[in-house]
Amino acid sequence: MGHVGSSKGGTKAGMTAAMMDIDDDVSDDDLGDLDPTNAEILEEFGGEDAFRYHCKKFSMLFFEEYGLISHQINSYNHYVTVGLQRTFDGFGDLVVTPGFDPSKKGDNEHYRYASVKFGKVKLDKPMCWGGELNNQELKMLPRHARLQRMTYASKMKISVKVQVYVPKKIRSDKFKTGKEEFLDKEILKEDEKEIIIGKLPVMVKSDLCWMKGEKDDCEFDHGGYFLIKGAEKTFIAQEQLYLKRLWVINSPGWMIAYKSQMKRNRMVIKLVGNSRTEEGENGDMFLNVYFLSVEVPVWVLFFALGVQSDKEVVDLIGCDNDDVRIQNILFASVRDADEKCGSAFGRGRNAVQYLEKCIKSVQFPPPESIEECLEIYLFPGISGLKRKARFLAYMVKGLLLAYTGRRKCDNRDDFRNKRLELANELLDRELKVHIAHVRKRMSKALQRDLYGDRDVRPIEHYVDASIISNGLQRAFSTGAWSHPYKRMERISGVVATVGRTNPLQTMAELRRTRQQVQYTGKVGDARYPHPSHWGKVCFLSTPDGENCGLVKNMAVTGLVSTDVSNASESILPTLLDCGMEELVNDTETHLGNKEKIFLNGDWVGVCPDSSWFVAELRSKRRKNELPHQVEIKRDQSQHEVRIYSDAGRILRPLLVVSNLLKIKRFKSERYSFLTLLEEGVVELIGPEEEEDCCTAWGVQYLFGKEGKRSVKYTHCELDMSFLLGLSCSLVPFANHDHARRVLYQSQKHSSQAIGFSTLNPNIRVDTLSHRLHYPQRPLFQTMTSDCLGKPTPLGQSKIHPKPEFYNGQNAIVAVNVHLGYNQEDSLVMNRASLQRGMFRSEHIRSYKSEIDNKDSSDKRRKPEDIINFGKLQSKIGRVDSLDDDGFPYVGANLQSGDIIIGRCAESGADNSVKLKHTERGYVQKVLLSSNDEGKNFAAVSLRQVRSPVLGDKFSSMHGQKGVLGFLECQENFPFTRQGIVPDIVINPHAFPSRQTPGQLLEAALGKGIACGGTLRHATPFSTPSVDAITDELHRAGFSRWGNERVYNGRTGEMVRSLIFMGPTFYQRLHHMSEDKVKFRNTGPVHPLTRQPVADRKRFGGIKFGEMERDCLIAHGASANLYERLFTLSDSSQIHICTQCKNVSNVILRPVSGGRKVRGPYCRHCESADDIVVAHVPYGAKLLCQELFSMGINLKFDTQLC
Repeated sequence: MGHVGSSKGGTKAGMTAAMMDIDDDVSDDDLGDLDPTNAEILEEFGGEDAFRYHCKKFSMLFFEEYGLISHQINSYNHYVTVGLQRTFDGFGDLVVTPGFDPSKKGDNEHYRYASVKFGKVKLDKPMCWGGELNNQELKMLPRHARLQRMTYASKMKISVKVQVYVPKKIRSDKFKTGKEEFLDKEILKEDEKEIIIGKLPVMVKSDLCWMKGEKDDCEFDHGGYFLIKGAEKTFIAQEQLYLKRLWVINSPGWMIAYKSQMKRNRMVIKLVGNSRTEEGENGDMFLNVYFLSVEVPVWVLFFALGVQSDKEVVDLIGCDNDDVRIQNILFASVRDADEKCGSAFGRGRNAVQYLEKCIKSVQFPPPESIEECLEIYLFPGISGLKRKARFLAYMVKGLLLAYTGRRKCDNRDDFRNKRLELANELLDRELKVHIAHVRKRMSKALQRDLYGDRDVRPIEHYVDASIISNGLQRAFSTGAWSHPYKRMERISGVVATVGRTNPLQTMAELRRTRQQVQYTGKVGDARYPHPSHWGKVCFLSTPDGENCGLVKNMAVTGLVSTDVSNASESILPTLLDCGMEELVNDTETHLGNKEKIFLNGDWVGVCPDSSWFVAELRSKRRKNELPHQVEIKRDQSQHEVRIYSDAGRILRPLLVVSNLLKIKRFKSERYSFLTLLEEGVVELIGPEEEEDCCTAWGVQYLFGKEGKRSVKYTHCELDMSFLLGLSCSLVPFANHDHARRVLYQSQKHSSQAIGFSTLNPNIRVDTLSHRLHYPQRPLFQTMTSDCLGKPTPLGQSKIHPKPEFYNGQNAIVAVNVHLGYNQEDSLVMNRASLQRGMFRSEHIRSYKSEIDNKDSSDKRRKPEDIINFGKLQSKIGRVDSLDDDGFPYVGANLQSGDIIIGRCAESGADNSVKLKHTERGYVQKVLLSSNDEGKNFAAVSLRQVRSPVLGDKFSSMHGQKGVLGFLECQENFPFTRQGIVPDIVINPHAFPSRQTPGQLLEAALGKGIACGGTLRHATPFSTPSVDAITDELHRAGFSRWGNERVYNGRTGEMVRSLIFMGPTFYQRLHHMSEDKVKFRNTGPVHPLTRQPVADRKRFGGIKFGEMERDCLIAHGASANLYERLFTLSDSSQIHICTQCKNVSNVILRPVSGGRKVRGPYCRHCESADDIVVAHVPYGAKLLCQELFSMGINLKFDTQLC
């Protein structure tokens, strides 16, 4: 997909930029080498292989510089360095007014006021209290928070300035100040100190973390997550609309909107019809402005901003006056303003007064004057009313051009119209809610001490630091985050618990994005792939189901920009140096044919030649005179240049074709990715600038080997597999498989495969974890695994691929039918291979319990409430393996029903933790500790070694999942003439309908690699050809197509048909039959319905629905059906009177002789005769009783059977 969106002028601009990118030490004789032909570049590099080597090296440098989760860490670092201070500064001073005091009469001079101002914020590294007496402040490392179930957080210290004053009226000289008197402050008390306002959770491996730059506990752990009460939480990047762009919309009506998070900054211009003339032949359309909750004609707002005449407004709008439709709209807008405001609205301050009258008549008018409202709320990024009038005219022009078909409406699914919200924006939004709560509580508490003669105490008595700490903890734990623009509402899907099944799942969850929609039904085109997704998000990795297309994964080389707009002081002078002219603050100057320049949505200037300006600007970016993350877009159709330096844009690296030969000037082989950026060899391209690029897919396209077209490419991809997400780019031959199968592997099976999740299991207590005993690397390699890997210690030529992202083992797989046991995706496995340790794994489950600490409890409690750990002869389970402290010894063999943690109350009550049904294992670890909430807790880990059994689930790398159907002895398996016996036999019917020839190619390539072949890479989109693989197999002495002659293991005879066989990488998934098997005869029932409970661990029942009932009826197993649904479920009996057909009750009634008899009795017939017993389900009996309580009586017909 070449991005051929640039015209001849754009190509010329790129050429100009290339000519300007000249180092100082380059002589004039070398100028001819800066624009060589493609053939000269290829010859200079030494051929295609050398060029591919450099691309691979650049990719390795990219991952070495940025890694895979730098977007999470960079966003958090930006927040703690810049954003947190902005969050507090955005609130301003808090003025606490006193309440009414009837003892104080007169004016305000008797009342005390208070002013609170937040100053500089400081953040400490995480610390915790420890030592023998808990009187030492010690370093808190992530492993401490993880083990002790604490929150890894930093104290926020802020300087607060408090003034207590009394307002005084002071007379002044009216001729000097313009006022006879003004209010002054008589300060009674002033105090400034630094207090702790709360705790901010710290991201692991960020600048605030102790592990930054230190040796890691686990090599697989790259940070990017938070620790909240011992649980690992991470942010899912939120896709939000970019609010600083003008939005042109044609549904439900034509409008152009200036959006903002602040409601008072929003402004909409609508094209509306006159209701009086809509039914006529010439229905006029005119322009209205919606601003500050009022609707006014657009002409009135122009004159309120200082425009002097109608001609000046038309000149500012600058539309083509030849179009009759535009003329009619402008004339109708003038007439509409005359009707609503009067014909004299253009004179003097009439327009301003009309606007002020409209704004002050709303329900909640702003307190500022109309001039201040226009200055503060209308286009806050632009200063000067005349500049605002120009921007308003630009909005009107955009709407009119869209209405007449000369400008496209904006697409909300385009990635150039979106931004990703990460820790910087999400923490800022959530923290603002809690800071407002703190200020409100502080204001109320401080107001009470402003009454009478009370003393105002130090400010720390009024600030409750637990509001922010607990509020952030609650938001992280529950996942309910504050809404972007709706107050008092919360959304889900912002925070997720980090999965630890394998390192690939962990990394994929840290690179996930989510688009919030109003409802998960029909959401238009939001679920479909968009051309702007190219290279930024993976077009395959998305879940199936209700979140399909809404949850995405970033591409491998996708980067999220951070906010470099604080460098605007350096950006604006650079723009002026490149030929930009500042926007004049008047409305009379005619701009002519000059093109507009926008910086982050704000109009900052104009330039006469945008082609030269953009070329110069890009040249400066490639020379490191501008930040690398600045995006420059030249829009020729709208005559605009848009420059972006904000956060949340997805960037990706591309090779700059015109600067490729600069690589030869590097003095040594050792250079960093930043060097490539500074030299202009590689640059980071954003979603909007990519439209101006003509990008080659690879070396064969760049140098004309493919598609014989003379295209002048400006950029080149590092590798085509980088367009995919992390999980997809690791799949071998992914471009040969059906997309649905690649989606299954990347989204489901790769995150469910059992691997080795962490290298520090001794200092972790996870609730549930799996570990594969003998994980292996696959035989093949991909570009992504190589670039993420590390060079071998022996030399730089060979690269070890990333090992932890592959979770499985290489098995010899034969495609054959074996005794009918591998039908419908079943697998037949070699029993001897499993006994040798293939796919053997470890299943570890932790059990946790906590008690209150004696020292931390302030109130006296009852004996039955005081619980301690200890051994007690329990009636609920066996305690044979417990020591006296209530914990089992390491190595103890515990079975279902045993007590794993002994807890007893001082009253003698038993509160022990018991192993549930089907839980068992050997004790691996016992941990006893305490947390910061004053509670002691214990954790016991049980280990269970599991070898594959029937019903366990396996999957290849191509979405070919199946369960183990039969374990065959090795001597009964077919074998080749070399004596090779397959480990797995799969059914050949798995391939035609699934369309996964990639697995066959992987097996053939793996066989060639095992025989010493040189072809090793199976990278998507650049895989070796089928002919190359077959030739390699032929050179190794095998059949070209991977088929082999085998012999029957049972009879020793040669099998007539040839069998396809080869090594394939298989994964064991964590879905195991031992965790899912469910059986029951009778057991626990629900107390109300007396039907079996629905929990497997509580020995519950099995769901038996109507379709299962139909199956048993079809089989004629009526006795089994009766037993399952009645005898073993809720069998019961009722007494029925055969005379009146009502239900009889069992009561205690008197009989003759003074005795009392208990038995069935019909109250309606007042007789105990003619009563029969009927066996019914208890659910029917309960329904009868509930209907009787509603006044509905049921009668039963009985018949002997």
